[in-house]
Amino acid sequence: MKKHFVMLVLTCIFILSLVGCNKGTENIKEVNIYEMKNFSSAQKDSLITITDSKVVRDILKGFSKAKKETGIVNMVDPQYKVELEDETYFLWLSEEHGTIMNSHDTNTIYTLSKSSAKTINELLNKLKATANLNCTLKNRQLIKSPLCT
Repeated sequence: MKKHFVMLVLTCIFILSLVGCNKGTENIKEVNIYEMKNFSSAQKDSLITITDSKVVRDILKGFSKAKKETGIVNMVDPQYKVELEDETYFLWLSEEHGTIMNSHDTNTIYTLSKSSAKTINELLNKLKATANLNCTLKNRQLIKSPLCT
């Protein structure tokens, strides 16, 4: 049987072995992303809520293509926490590599494709830059903007 990944982030959404992975991702309207200090606490005022449907779709698409890695894992503290409605994922990201982990299954990781990692990394970098400029964020909530598509 072919395993399906659910389209985010983180994200979530994701692989059949994850809780809630068969839920329709087309109904996910927002993604919350936090910068993390460690597995249990986020950086103060780091929440970014993404509501732009194209950006949400890009995150979900990247998460849905993630490949399950075999074996038990021991990971460093995550860079991000991604909330997709009732699912939460941890995210480790660089320019060419990305890894996600369901917060309810911390013994399993999923590797993002190189293109998905690049897309999500560029998105987060753009969001951080625009948050600093306060151009497309209102109260740290992403609104539809040509800068973010």
